[in-house]
Amino acid sequence: MPPSFPFGGMENPCITFVTPCLLAGDRSLVDVIIHEISHSWFGNLVTNANWGEFWLNEGFTMFAQRRISTVVYGAAYTCLEAATGRALLRQHMDNTGEDHPLNKLRVKIEPGVNPDDTYNETPYEKGYCFVSYLAHLVGDQSTFDAFLQAYVNRFKFQSITADDALEFFLEHFPELKKKGVATIPGFEFDRWLNTPGWPPYLPDLSPGETLAELWAASPLNLEAIKAVDIAAWKTYQLIFFLDKILQKSPLPGGNVEKLSETYPKISCAQNAELRLRWCQIVLKNNLEAEFGKVKDFLHSQGKQKYTLPLYRAMWSGSKSARALAVETFSATAAQLHVNVRNYVKKILDAAPVGS
Repeated sequence: MPPSFPFGGMENPCITFVTPCLLAGDRSLVDVIIHEISHSWFGNLVTNANWGEFWLNEGFTMFAQRRISTVVYGAAYTCLEAATGRALLRQHMDNTGEDHPLNKLRVKIEPGVNPDDTYNETPYEKGYCFVSYLAHLVGDQSTFDAFLQAYVNRFKFQSITADDALEFFLEHFPELKKKGVATIPGFEFDRWLNTPGWPPYLPDLSPGETLAELWAASPLNLEAIKAVDIAAWKTYQLIFFLDKILQKSPLPGGNVEKLSETYPKISCAQNAELRLRWCQIVLKNNLEAEFGKVKDFLHSQGKQKYTLPLYRAMWSGSKSARALAVETFSATAAQLHVNVRNYVKKILDAAPVGS
């Protein structure tokens, strides 16, 4: 699709549309392709009955994607990729407030609610956590894999609700139904579906953040930093590292400049996931010398996942960052998808933080 395509992919039954941002040159963003192929079963073959049950499509698909990537690339890779998804869910809930009604799995699209607003991290990542919780209740991965196959066979070519899916789960595992797993205090199925906020259960991901801690220190221990060789790190290892750097930003004075100089494979990357995070770090640390990289990235693509966080970061940043937002939007508005354009307008119409 053209660069203005606002999504990572769209799983049409006979052909999948994907963003050109996936063309990183090293196949490192292939998880999006795995995701769209997984929709062949979860979303296309078994479909949500209404948009309030959108999580059925995305939660099961995220689980299938990560189940496949674990087999193909190993558990360590999948844990790092899932950690980046969890970080995006945290950012989303921090932006909206955990108690926002759209942070339920089962949402009500009432008058005044823009259906586009339901397209956020909650049905994907909170939905993934719920399906992971169901797998946790089962306890054995191969047994849960067999359940997923039975689920697809039972509901293929149908549109269903969460009640249908969960009733089938309990029918398939009568021993769990007898134990009352649907009403375990704090983990009730009803709470998962109808209460906004952070997932009650989180799969164990367990990656480390030692290098990010070193870069957040003052003064820098360059000897310790150089002892950590990132040359062989895969994309999601770098993403996890950058997410931790962003969480610790703003860093002590001069650290980001040194970070950029030390890791040109990050600061000059053409991989869209790395570019997004480096631009966010640049803005959070007000590194005006690299504002041009933010501008170039926003001129090169219009994917909603990348565009909106950068405008939010610019608009909540310094006076020069806000000026960059206005200048960039003026130059690129015509090439953006209308939904993305309207979301950016809402960001720029809000009063800047601290004004």
